[in-house]
Amino acid sequence: MGTITPNTSNGDQLANAQAAVQLCSAASAINPINEFGTLMPGWKIVWNGKQTIDCNYAFVAQNSNGDYALAIRGSVPPFSSYSDWDVFANWVLEDLDVLTMAQWAFASTPKPLISTGASIAFANLLFMTDTLGSNQFITDFLLANTVNSGKQLIITGHSLGGNIASVFTSYYVEILKKKGLATNNISLYTFAAPAAGNADFAKDLDAKLPTAWHYENINDLVPKFPVVAGIIVTSLMYEPQPSPFEIYLGYQDQRISLHDAFLLLAGALQTQGYQQPLNNYTIFKNDLDQRYEDNTLEAWFDQAGSQHQIVNYANYLGVKLPLAKAVQPLETAAF
Repeated sequence: MGTITPNTSNGDQLANAQAAVQLCSAASAINPINEFGTLMPGWKIVWNGKQTIDCNYAFVAQNSNGDYALAIRGSVPPFSSYSDWDVFANWVLEDLDVLTMAQWAFASTPKPLISTGASIAFANLLFMTDTLGSNQFITDFLLANTVNSGKQLIITGHSLGGNIASVFTSYYVEILKKKGLATNNISLYTFAAPAAGNADFAKDLDAKLPTAWHYENINDLVPKFPVVAGIIVTSLMYEPQPSPFEIYLGYQDQRISLHDAFLLLAGALQTQGYQQPLNNYTIFKNDLDQRYEDNTLEAWFDQAGSQHQIVNYANYLGVKLPLAKAVQPLETAAF
């Protein structure tokens, strides 16, 4: 199946999801503006964010029907070679900054919190400048072009991009509600997104936007973070080959199995109470990559990287992605 240019009504959920997964792939291209005609025929970028110092990036595209989509890129890998404990820390801690949390002001539940990392990335998105010269921040652009226009708005992201997409959607829908504006033209699609906040954040997002869909490959460790139950499941992943019980990390003259390292992390995050949203949360199975079955740390993380690729999500939705010059190598796809 080639690139989809759907009638992006909320009733056509599969076509929306197919378009969303392709938009996420396009967002990971080295230069989406230059490649967009090939990657997304029938669409054009109408607002193009300037990449921030933390490598956050997003664009707004419009299709031939006049409908809009905001696509938010995941992060670029913070490491280029394997270094035992460092690779573990980079994958599960530093890129998300999940050990501390920030108050979330755009929810009606009692105590909504999001991760500090999500809060920083959200602020980066809010104040991202448009390289196409509109002189509008993203919220102003969307308010000016997608409200009361009869056009649909898809908000989407893969990995950390999906995390930010959930946070931005929570904010944007709340802003529209407070202005007395309709929100029934908005849909959210996340792929392999780590949980952005606690149960009160997730419950609020579920309540105020029923047109949200979330996708998780059961063999992808990223969307299991930083939920405690998900981290415990991760400590058992890819057994028996490669086995997290038999892979050891070295840290300050100490040795600990990868399995036990994940269990320690789960304990450290227990009080934060991270939770994924429940609305339309779809989990599917993807086969393990036979290239990465050696019982080594490198093979374990390469397997994790392979499972995290956006192409797995596209395949599940029946979409063949056009080739793009990607920002990150496939085997080290980032959060």
